Amino acid sequence: MIKSRRMISIVLLVVLIVLSLSIDARRDVNLFTLFQFTPETIEILLISRIPRTLTIILSASALSVAGLIMQSVAKNKFVSPGVTGTTQAATLGVLVAHLFFPSMALWLQFIFSFSASLIGSFIFITFLNKIQFKNEVYVPLIGMMFGALISSLSILLAQSTNTLQFLNSIGVGSFTNKTIGTYEMIYFVVPALLIAVIYASEFNIVSLGKDFSNNLGVNYKKVIMLGIIIVAVITASTFIVVGPLPFLGLIIPNLVSIYYGDHLKKSIFDLMIFGSIFVLTCDIIARSVLFVLTGYNFEVAVGFVMGIIGSIIFLYLLLRKTKNA
Repeated sequence: MIKSRRMISIVLLVVLIVLSLSIDARRDVNLFTLFQFTPETIEILLISRIPRTLTIILSASALSVAGLIMQSVAKNKFVSPGVTGTTQAATLGVLVAHLFFPSMALWLQFIFSFSASLIGSFIFITFLNKIQFKNEVYVPLIGMMFGALISSLSILLAQSTNTLQFLNSIGVGSFTNKTIGTYEMIYFVVPALLIAVIYASEFNIVSLGKDFSNNLGVNYKKVIMLGIIIVAVITASTFIVVGPLPFLGLIIPNLVSIYYGDHLKKSIFDLMIFGSIFVLTCDIIARSVLFVLTGYNFEVAVGFVMGIIGSIIFLYLLLRKTKNA
């Protein structure tokens, strides 16, 4: 059963990749003309469509894994980098970098964003370990409050420096308007993903608690810190390239857990596939909906589409959890 599901997921992913490569502002380069491999088609593929599709897959895979790591570290199924303040801290880091070093290189912006994400995640996890009462619903509520506090600080800073327009522009998830050299920042997630795969069993054990981890010979604090660093790297690099992608790190780990169980090492690649399928589907809808409705070659921000579809799936998961409880 699991192998058949996995095969269906892989086939669906391949179909969505082909569709993604077939859709763009150039409607004459479509599914029927794509594989003619004329010089113009090859140029469009190499400059625009392949980098964008690769960015979608890497972003989706990385943020899905980051969500699962955050859930393991926080020992709660309803947390993700967007809920615990990590994404909001990344936003603040990019804003600070823009204010003090407006012409700085992109990799320096990554350092600011990574540092802010790391500090924000560490503060949240430290606070979470200090409190005694950890109701499954209260933990994400505390995270949302913490994230809202960081967002308020970013808005206050932006209002004081007349950079609200910049803050709004980086606060929307989109794969469009990327200049040459921007897409390459997504490759920072590759070593983070490799480390996550290597330490998948340790993250699984850590989710069971400190005492259980120590009994099995796992260095609890080391694995927790490693998980926070991986989440910060993924959040910072994807945020700089794409912006925030809502619900991805929250719903995909829960869906994979339903179909494949909680064994992280066995399901981590399925997690990446599910995340890629979800984001590719949302991106294709975002690129096609206005053209279908109006005939104009404009696209909706993928974050908007993910917000709608993700909220519906999240409500289903929440109601399902309540019903099973």
